[in-house]
Amino acid sequence: MRRTVQKCILKTCMEGWFCWGISPDLSTLKINGSNSYLLSMDKNRSKVSIVIPTYNRPDLLRRAVESSLKQTYSNIEVIVVDDHSDHDLNALIKEYPSVKFYQNEDNKGGCYSRNRGISESTGEFINFLDDDDELLPDKIGLQVQKFRESLVDNIGFVTAHTEDNRSGKKVIKTNRVSGNMYRKLLTGYAISGIETMLIKKECLLEIGGFDDQLKSSQEYDLMIRLSEKYNVDFVDRVLSREHRSRDQISLNFEKKMAGARYLFQKHDLRYREVGPFFWLKMRLKLRGLICRFYIGKWFGEKVYRFTIRN
Repeated sequence: MRRTVQKCILKTCMEGWFCWGISPDLSTLKINGSNSYLLSMDKNRSKVSIVIPTYNRPDLLRRAVESSLKQTYSNIEVIVVDDHSDHDLNALIKEYPSVKFYQNEDNKGGCYSRNRGISESTGEFINFLDDDDELLPDKIGLQVQKFRESLVDNIGFVTAHTEDNRSGKKVIKTNRVSGNMYRKLLTGYAISGIETMLIKKECLLEIGGFDDQLKSSQEYDLMIRLSEKYNVDFVDRVLSREHRSRDQISLNFEKKMAGARYLFQKHDLRYREVGPFFWLKMRLKLRGLICRFYIGKWFGEKVYRFTIRN
Protein backbone atom coordinates (compact mmCIF):
# COMPACT_ATOMS: atom_id res chain seq x y z
CA MET A 1 0.00 0.00 0.00
CA ARG A 2 2.77 2.40 0.97
CA ARG A 3 4.64 1.70 -2.26
CA THR A 4 1.51 2.34 -4.33
CA VAL A 5 0.95 5.71 -2.65
CA GLN A 6 4.62 6.62 -3.21
CA LYS A 7 4.30 5.80 -6.89
CA CYS A 8 1.14 7.89 -7.29
CA ILE A 9 2.73 10.91 -5.59
CA LEU A 10 5.93 10.61 -7.59
CA LYS A 11 4.05 10.13 -10.87
CA THR A 12 2.10 13.35 -10.26
CA CYS A 13 5.28 15.29 -9.52
CA MET A 14 7.11 13.92 -12.54
CA GLU A 15 4.28 14.68 -14.97
CA GLY A 16 4.25 18.25 -13.72
CA TRP A 17 8.05 18.55 -14.09
CA PHE A 18 8.05 17.12 -17.60
CA CYS A 19 5.14 19.31 -18.70
CA TRP A 20 7.10 22.43 -17.75
CA GLY A 21 10.31 21.25 -19.38
CA ILE A 22 12.18 20.53 -16.12
CA SER A 23 14.51 17.53 -16.21
CA PRO A 24 15.25 16.27 -12.69
CA ASP A 25 18.17 13.97 -11.97
CA LEU A 26 16.48 10.57 -12.26
CA SER A 27 19.38 8.79 -10.60
CA THR A 28 18.54 10.48 -7.29
CA LEU A 29 14.84 9.53 -7.39
CA LYS A 30 14.06 5.96 -6.40
CA ILE A 31 11.17 3.89 -5.19
CA ASN A 32 12.40 1.07 -2.96
CA GLY A 33 15.81 1.21 -4.65
CA SER A 34 14.52 1.28 -8.25
CA ASN A 35 14.06 4.13 -10.72
CA SER A 36 12.99 2.01 -13.71
CA TYR A 37 9.44 3.41 -13.48
CA LEU A 38 10.72 6.98 -13.88
CA LEU A 39 13.03 6.04 -16.74
CA SER A 40 10.14 4.46 -18.65
CA MET A 41 8.07 7.62 -18.12
CA ASP A 42 10.82 9.81 -19.56
CA LYS A 43 11.30 7.46 -22.51
CA ASN A 44 7.60 7.42 -23.34
CA ARG A 45 6.91 11.17 -23.34
CA SER A 46 4.61 11.98 -26.26
CA LYS A 47 6.34 13.63 -29.19
CA VAL A 48 4.65 16.69 -30.71
CA SER A 49 5.13 17.89 -34.28
CA ILE A 50 4.59 21.61 -34.99
CA VAL A 51 3.79 22.07 -38.69
CA ILE A 52 4.30 25.54 -40.22
CA PRO A 53 3.23 26.09 -43.85
CA THR A 54 4.80 29.20 -45.40
CA TYR A 55 4.87 31.17 -48.63
CA ASN A 56 6.90 34.31 -49.34
CA ARG A 57 6.97 35.54 -45.73
CA PRO A 58 10.45 34.77 -44.33
CA ASP A 59 10.30 37.78 -42.01
CA LEU A 60 7.15 36.48 -40.31
CA LEU A 61 8.25 32.85 -40.46
CA ARG A 62 11.15 33.58 -38.11
CA ARG A 63 8.72 34.63 -35.33
CA ALA A 64 6.61 31.48 -35.78
CA VAL A 65 9.71 29.25 -35.68
CA GLU A 66 11.10 31.05 -32.62
CA SER A 67 7.83 30.62 -30.73
CA SER A 68 7.88 26.90 -31.53
CA LEU A 69 11.46 26.41 -30.37
CA LYS A 70 10.79 28.29 -27.12
CA GLN A 71 8.19 25.79 -25.92
CA THR A 72 8.70 24.65 -22.34
CA TYR A 73 7.76 21.15 -23.49
CA SER A 74 10.96 19.69 -24.92
CA ASN A 75 9.92 16.63 -26.93
CA ILE A 76 8.94 18.46 -30.12
CA GLU A 77 9.93 18.62 -33.76
CA VAL A 78 9.36 21.74 -35.88
CA ILE A 79 8.49 21.18 -39.54
CA VAL A 80 8.40 24.05 -42.07
CA VAL A 81 6.81 23.35 -45.46
CA ASP A 82 7.63 26.07 -47.98
CA ASP A 83 5.08 26.32 -50.79
CA HIS A 84 7.67 27.11 -53.49
CA SER A 85 8.41 30.66 -52.32
CA ASP A 86 10.22 33.23 -54.44
CA HIS A 87 12.37 34.07 -51.40
CA ASP A 88 15.48 32.08 -50.55
CA LEU A 89 15.18 30.37 -47.16
CA ASN A 90 18.79 29.16 -46.97
CA ALA A 91 19.64 31.74 -44.31
CA LEU A 92 16.79 30.48 -42.10
CA ILE A 93 17.77 26.87 -42.73
CA LYS A 94 21.29 27.59 -41.50
CA GLU A 95 20.02 29.66 -38.57
CA TYR A 96 17.75 26.86 -37.29
CA PRO A 97 19.52 23.53 -37.90
CA SER A 98 17.10 21.62 -35.65
CA VAL A 99 14.10 22.62 -37.80
CA LYS A 100 13.09 20.31 -40.65
CA PHE A 101 12.58 22.32 -43.86
CA TYR A 102 10.73 20.95 -46.89
CA GLN A 103 9.87 22.71 -50.16
CA ASN A 104 7.06 21.88 -52.59
CA GLU A 105 8.12 21.50 -56.22
CA ASP A 106 5.30 23.83 -57.26
CA ASN A 107 2.98 26.28 -55.52
CA LYS A 108 0.22 23.96 -54.28
CA GLY A 109 -1.50 25.92 -51.50
CA GLY A 110 -1.72 25.83 -47.71
CA CYS A 111 -3.78 22.65 -47.43
CA TYR A 112 -1.31 20.63 -49.51
CA SER A 113 1.54 22.00 -47.39
CA ARG A 114 -0.20 21.09 -44.13
CA ASN A 115 -0.93 17.60 -45.42
CA ARG A 116 2.71 17.20 -46.41
CA GLY A 117 3.65 18.28 -42.90
CA ILE A 118 1.41 15.52 -41.53
CA SER A 119 3.08 12.90 -43.74
CA GLU A 120 6.60 14.08 -42.82
CA SER A 121 5.85 14.26 -39.08
CA THR A 122 6.91 11.66 -36.53
CA GLY A 123 4.96 12.95 -33.52
CA GLU A 124 1.95 11.47 -31.79
CA PHE A 125 0.33 14.92 -31.75
CA ILE A 126 0.33 17.71 -34.33
CA ASN A 127 0.00 21.47 -33.86
CA PHE A 128 -0.52 23.53 -37.02
CA LEU A 129 0.84 27.08 -36.98
CA ASP A 130 0.43 29.65 -39.74
CA ASP A 131 3.64 31.51 -40.49
CA ASP A 132 2.19 34.85 -39.33
CA ASP A 133 1.05 33.59 -35.92
CA GLU A 134 2.85 32.43 -32.78
CA LEU A 135 2.54 30.02 -29.86
CA LEU A 136 3.03 31.08 -26.25
CA PRO A 137 5.74 29.10 -24.39
CA ASP A 138 3.49 26.85 -22.27
CA LYS A 139 1.06 25.86 -25.04
CA ILE A 140 2.27 22.39 -25.96
CA GLY A 141 3.04 21.37 -22.37
CA LEU A 142 -0.36 22.38 -21.01
CA GLN A 143 -2.27 20.73 -23.85
CA VAL A 144 -0.33 17.46 -23.60
CA GLN A 145 -1.13 17.53 -19.89
CA LYS A 146 -4.82 18.08 -20.70
CA PHE A 147 -4.79 15.01 -22.93
CA ARG A 148 -3.45 13.00 -19.98
CA GLU A 149 -5.87 14.38 -17.40
CA SER A 150 -9.07 14.98 -19.39
CA LEU A 151 -12.23 13.18 -18.33
CA VAL A 152 -13.66 13.53 -21.86
CA ASP A 153 -13.91 10.16 -23.59
CA ASN A 154 -12.87 9.57 -27.22
CA ILE A 155 -10.86 12.79 -27.19
CA GLY A 156 -9.15 13.68 -30.47
CA PHE A 157 -8.07 17.28 -29.99
CA VAL A 158 -7.52 19.92 -27.32
CA THR A 159 -7.97 23.65 -27.89
CA ALA A 160 -7.30 26.86 -25.92
CA HIS A 161 -7.96 30.60 -26.14
CA THR A 162 -6.13 32.94 -28.51
CA GLU A 163 -5.20 36.61 -28.69
CA ASP A 164 -6.44 37.94 -32.04
CA ASN A 165 -4.67 41.08 -33.28
CA ARG A 166 -5.75 40.89 -36.94
CA SER A 167 -8.22 43.78 -36.77
CA GLY A 168 -5.62 46.12 -35.28
CA LYS A 169 -7.10 45.72 -31.80
CA LYS A 170 -6.35 42.98 -29.28
CA VAL A 171 -9.33 40.65 -28.92
CA ILE A 172 -9.34 37.51 -26.76
CA LYS A 173 -11.18 34.69 -28.49
CA THR A 174 -12.24 32.01 -26.05
CA ASN A 175 -12.67 28.33 -26.87
CA ARG A 176 -14.44 26.92 -23.81
CA VAL A 177 -15.63 23.78 -25.56
CA SER A 178 -15.76 20.25 -24.24
CA GLY A 179 -17.24 16.95 -25.39
CA ASN A 180 -19.09 16.50 -28.67
CA MET A 181 -19.08 19.71 -30.75
CA TYR A 182 -20.28 18.29 -34.07
CA ARG A 183 -23.74 19.87 -34.14
CA LYS A 184 -22.44 23.28 -32.98
CA LEU A 185 -19.69 23.22 -35.58
CA LEU A 186 -22.18 22.43 -38.31
CA THR A 187 -24.02 25.60 -37.29
CA GLY A 188 -20.95 27.85 -37.28
CA TYR A 189 -17.43 28.61 -36.08
CA ALA A 190 -17.66 27.17 -32.57
CA ILE A 191 -13.86 26.88 -32.25
CA SER A 192 -11.50 29.65 -33.35
CA GLY A 193 -7.97 29.32 -34.71
CA ILE A 194 -6.19 26.27 -36.16
CA GLU A 195 -3.10 27.12 -34.08
CA THR A 196 -5.13 26.78 -30.86
CA MET A 197 -5.56 23.04 -31.39
CA LEU A 198 -3.34 20.12 -30.51
CA ILE A 199 -4.56 17.13 -32.53
CA LYS A 200 -3.80 13.42 -32.42
CA LYS A 201 -2.05 12.48 -35.65
CA GLU A 202 -3.99 9.24 -35.98
CA CYS A 203 -7.24 11.23 -35.99
CA LEU A 204 -5.99 13.49 -38.79
CA LEU A 205 -4.97 10.47 -40.85
CA GLU A 206 -8.36 8.82 -40.35
CA ILE A 207 -10.30 11.82 -41.71
CA GLY A 208 -7.87 12.37 -44.59
CA GLY A 209 -6.28 15.64 -43.43
CA PHE A 210 -7.11 18.95 -45.10
CA ASP A 211 -9.23 19.29 -48.25
CA ASP A 212 -6.92 20.97 -50.77
CA GLN A 213 -9.89 21.88 -53.01
CA LEU A 214 -11.02 24.53 -50.52
CA LYS A 215 -10.01 28.13 -51.21
CA SER A 216 -10.90 29.30 -47.67
CA SER A 217 -12.45 27.95 -44.43
CA GLN A 218 -10.06 24.97 -44.58
CA GLU A 219 -9.72 24.73 -40.81
CA TYR A 220 -13.50 24.95 -40.34
CA ASP A 221 -14.01 22.04 -42.73
CA LEU A 222 -11.35 20.05 -40.88
CA MET A 223 -13.04 20.71 -37.52
CA ILE A 224 -16.43 19.55 -38.81
CA ARG A 225 -14.99 16.24 -40.00
CA LEU A 226 -12.83 15.85 -36.89
CA SER A 227 -15.69 16.53 -34.46
CA GLU A 228 -17.92 14.07 -36.32
CA LYS A 229 -15.72 11.26 -35.01
CA TYR A 230 -13.91 12.68 -31.97
CA ASN A 231 -14.56 14.82 -28.90
CA VAL A 232 -12.69 17.92 -27.75
CA ASP A 233 -11.47 19.45 -24.48
CA PHE A 234 -9.77 22.77 -23.72
CA VAL A 235 -7.15 24.51 -21.61
CA ASP A 236 -8.62 27.63 -20.00
CA ARG A 237 -5.69 29.88 -20.94
CA VAL A 238 -4.60 32.13 -23.82
CA LEU A 239 -1.88 30.05 -25.49
CA SER A 240 -1.41 31.63 -28.93
CA ARG A 241 -1.44 34.92 -30.83
CA GLU A 242 -2.85 35.68 -34.26
CA HIS A 243 -1.33 38.60 -36.17
CA ARG A 244 -2.34 40.74 -39.10
CA SER A 245 -0.36 40.22 -42.30
CA ARG A 246 -0.51 40.90 -46.00
CA ASP A 247 -2.43 38.55 -48.29
CA GLN A 248 -4.63 37.25 -45.49
CA ILE A 249 -7.23 34.79 -46.78
CA SER A 250 -9.59 36.20 -44.16
CA LEU A 251 -9.65 39.45 -46.19
CA ASN A 252 -9.63 37.89 -49.68
CA PHE A 253 -13.35 38.09 -50.35
CA GLU A 254 -13.25 36.26 -53.70
CA LYS A 255 -11.64 33.26 -52.01
CA LYS A 256 -14.06 33.50 -49.09
CA MET A 257 -17.06 33.37 -51.45
CA ALA A 258 -15.65 30.42 -53.38
CA GLY A 259 -14.78 28.63 -50.16
CA ALA A 260 -18.21 29.19 -48.60
CA ARG A 261 -20.05 27.85 -51.67
CA TYR A 262 -17.81 24.78 -51.85
CA LEU A 263 -18.06 24.17 -48.10
CA PHE A 264 -21.86 24.29 -48.01
CA GLN A 265 -22.11 22.05 -51.05
CA LYS A 266 -19.68 19.56 -49.53
CA HIS A 267 -21.58 19.31 -46.24
CA ASP A 268 -25.08 19.52 -47.72
CA LEU A 269 -25.82 15.89 -46.84
CA ARG A 270 -24.73 16.44 -43.23
CA TYR A 271 -27.16 19.39 -43.00
CA ARG A 272 -29.98 17.27 -44.45
CA GLU A 273 -29.30 14.47 -41.94
CA VAL A 274 -29.98 16.89 -39.07
CA GLY A 275 -33.38 17.79 -40.55
CA PRO A 276 -35.14 19.89 -43.21
CA PHE A 277 -35.44 23.02 -41.06
CA PHE A 278 -31.75 22.89 -40.20
CA TRP A 279 -30.89 22.45 -43.88
CA LEU A 280 -33.04 25.49 -44.78
CA LYS A 281 -31.41 27.50 -42.00
CA MET A 282 -27.95 26.71 -43.38
CA ARG A 283 -28.97 27.62 -46.94
CA LEU A 284 -30.17 30.99 -45.70
CA LYS A 285 -26.93 31.38 -43.75
CA LEU A 286 -24.93 30.79 -46.93
CA ARG A 287 -26.84 33.55 -48.68
CA GLY A 288 -26.14 35.87 -45.76
CA LEU A 289 -22.41 35.06 -45.84
CA ILE A 290 -22.16 35.68 -49.57
CA CYS A 291 -23.95 39.01 -49.14
CA ARG A 292 -21.51 39.97 -46.35
CA PHE A 293 -18.50 39.05 -48.50
CA TYR A 294 -19.81 41.19 -51.34
CA ILE A 295 -20.12 44.10 -48.89
CA GLY A 296 -16.48 43.59 -47.92
CA LYS A 297 -15.42 43.41 -51.56
CA TRP A 298 -17.29 46.58 -52.52
CA PHE A 299 -16.92 48.76 -49.42
CA GLY A 300 -13.73 47.50 -47.75
CA GLU A 301 -12.53 45.87 -44.56
CA LYS A 302 -13.95 48.36 -42.04
CA VAL A 303 -17.52 48.01 -43.30
CA TYR A 304 -17.11 44.23 -43.49
CA ARG A 305 -15.93 44.00 -39.87
CA PHE A 306 -18.87 46.20 -38.85
CA THR A 307 -21.27 43.62 -40.37
CA ILE A 308 -19.50 40.86 -38.38
CA ARG A 309 -19.91 42.73 -35.08
CA ASN A 310 -23.55 43.43 -35.83
